[in-house]
Amino acid sequence: MVSSELNDGIKHPAKISKFSFFIIMSIIISSVGGIIFGYDTGIIGGAIIFIGREFQINDYLQGIIVSMSLLGAMIGALAVGPLADKYGRRSNLFISGVCFAAGAVISGVSESIELLTAARILQGIGVGASSVLVPVYIAELAPAKIRGLLVTSFQLMITVGIVIAYGVNTVAESQGEWRFPVGVASIFGVALAAGVFFVRESPRWLIAVNRHEDARSTLVKLRGTDNVEEEIRETERLNALEQDNIRWRDLFSGHIRPMILIGVLVAFFSNACGINLVIYFAPKILQTSGFSSSASWIGTVGLGVTNVIFTIIGMLIVDRVGRRPLLIIGAIGLTVMLIILAVLFSVPPFEGSGWLALGALLAYIVLYAISPGMLGFLMISELSPLRARAKVTSLSIFVIFATNLVIALLSLPMLNGLGTSVTFWLFSAICVAFSVFSFYVPETKGKSLEEVEVYFKQKHQTR
Repeated sequence: MVSSELNDGIKHPAKISKFSFFIIMSIIISSVGGIIFGYDTGIIGGAIIFIGREFQINDYLQGIIVSMSLLGAMIGALAVGPLADKYGRRSNLFISGVCFAAGAVISGVSESIELLTAARILQGIGVGASSVLVPVYIAELAPAKIRGLLVTSFQLMITVGIVIAYGVNTVAESQGEWRFPVGVASIFGVALAAGVFFVRESPRWLIAVNRHEDARSTLVKLRGTDNVEEEIRETERLNALEQDNIRWRDLFSGHIRPMILIGVLVAFFSNACGINLVIYFAPKILQTSGFSSSASWIGTVGLGVTNVIFTIIGMLIVDRVGRRPLLIIGAIGLTVMLIILAVLFSVPPFEGSGWLALGALLAYIVLYAISPGMLGFLMISELSPLRARAKVTSLSIFVIFATNLVIALLSLPMLNGLGTSVTFWLFSAICVAFSVFSFYVPETKGKSLEEVEVYFKQKHQTR
């Protein structure tokens, strides 16, 4: 199955004096996978308002339509591993793009809830598959010394996709339109599928299937040097280490159990902390706080832009500050912001209350962007033992989409049934647990995967 390597701690001997054209092209094209993830996440919150009106459906059915993409993403994330190992990364990126594009087109022309639901599942399969493939593909192409930075760019592209969706929704909202914003997403799927023909296959996969000459040719192009033999040998060693020869039950024994537990809980809390509630329903939350419909959409775009800016800042500081301090600061800060929002929505509106709510939401986005938003995929990889990488990656991605699925199903009924204040109180309680958990997460900054595993082995032996 595919691995999700961000930093293997190996210093590759090939000297990289500059980014080659092929690396730049490959990263740009594959990063479209992040944009489709973000666009799909951001667009549905605005579209569902008009979908609900057109088809006359209740909050529960609206939640199902929102969440069906996530159900498809769970399927895509689990299915793509063995397919990518058998048929390669490029071919599966192509299929991901086609699934997303086809699902978007069908969604845009759907005349029934049943067809729209099926289309959302198809679209989600593309999202889930690409969310696994893109970080892996970039990691396997990138030089080791900049691998972490380039792979975390996937999260940046997700935030860019969200901003694009918010911008499109802002224009479409004034027209009461949902079909165009949903259908136009097909452009990104087509771009991903077509772009695959202009990039190289992963050299690591080529070596794994004994296509050494193709791998050498690809590495020469990517590295801009003929000196790639040592990198090929090192890749062969890593491939041997990562053979998926561990049973599922072995994941829950010995020193592997705490590694996986922490990684999976990072994945869970990064998505259960309320971020998708904010992304999906920011316009509704801002309208409840007193903003007009048009002003709420402008505020929502502001939230998206803030997310992009502070994701970039997080990428630049994570290797200086460290993972654990950022996670602790983020978890505690998110708790505080959610409590402030819960209190604001529990009292009658007063002059300036809307602006206070917007300020708290902006602070929430800043804290999320520099902490769990950026650290989720990174720490999942760094806390995965080499010989169990494939299974742990699949399990973690499944947890991410399963968590998002539950939140998407429940958020709208909670907002309309329990009220905005109670909803924020519930998510703040989750963030309290997140804050406590963050103090038990070990620091992985500057450590190779082997060093992280040795740390857990030593802790297990001392018990």
